[in-house]
Amino acid sequence: GCQGLIAYGCHSLVLVVDPSTAQTLQVLEKHKANVVKVKWARENYHHNQGSPYTLRLASADASGKIIVWDVASGTTRCEIQEHTKAIHDMQWLWSQDASRDLLLAVHPPNLIVLWNADTGTKLWKKSYAENILSFSFNPFQPSQLALLTSEGIVFVSDFSPSKPPASSGRKVYISSPHSSPAHAKPVTTTGAKKALNKVKILITNEKPSAETVTLNECLQLSYLPSRRNHMLLLYPREILILDLEVNQTVGVVAIERTGVPFLQVLNFQKIMTNFKKLAMPLFIYLGLPIFQKLVI
Repeated sequence: GCQGLIAYGCHSLVLVVDPSTAQTLQVLEKHKANVVKVKWARENYHHNQGSPYTLRLASADASGKIIVWDVASGTTRCEIQEHTKAIHDMQWLWSQDASRDLLLAVHPPNLIVLWNADTGTKLWKKSYAENILSFSFNPFQPSQLALLTSEGIVFVSDFSPSKPPASSGRKVYISSPHSSPAHAKPVTTTGAKKALNKVKILITNEKPSAETVTLNECLQLSYLPSRRNHMLLLYPREILILDLEVNQTVGVVAIERTGVPFLQVLNFQKIMTNFKKLAMPLFIYLGLPIFQKLVI
């Protein structure tokens, strides 16, 4: 969070840690299932004596329950539940002060729900034809939302806190224009050649007849906060950088099969004092048991 604190799930608990001292400041206990997502609420909003600032956190578990916490007191603000399956993704809305209490969540398999996280009230919901894995807001245009599905990416251009999107969005597929035909004998390629092939992957508006890159293994989709119309797809062993204006990948970060896999990409734009000259202030966290970091 903006306070410099780290929150993470450990079984059914949520721990809040001060990384400067390695001390656990708070242990939040109310989940009955394993915690799968933790998100800090916005902190850069207007507050005064009449409307005081509170440090809030949303956590979601494998049973589909979302709990919103007042971290300082260790108490719950509200509990939310739509279904009994693990929450795939959730994000706080950030575009204006009026929406600081709003939380968008993906309830499997194909439902997005906007919640008032202060009262637990459902504001609206929208279902899609595809299974939704995760989503990302365009940091340069809050009405634009990208949904990562098992088949492709759905771009929503009419997101609004006041009502659900009217359209089903624009669906695109990710494929290689030089893929081998289905009847061709598969060719064994090295990790370096596979990375080179992925640079050629295009985004298409129609489902291609060539081999389609599966998105089931994709861990994360995210707009780049430092580049307009750029997006990344995170896989366990590679990252694709997509330019949405030219409709193709413009970069790949790949690791060898023997390396520790990627887990998540985090935006560190808010703490750029230590990384003032980075063009893309992003950390890619590598998996356990070794915690490593790569900056791109």
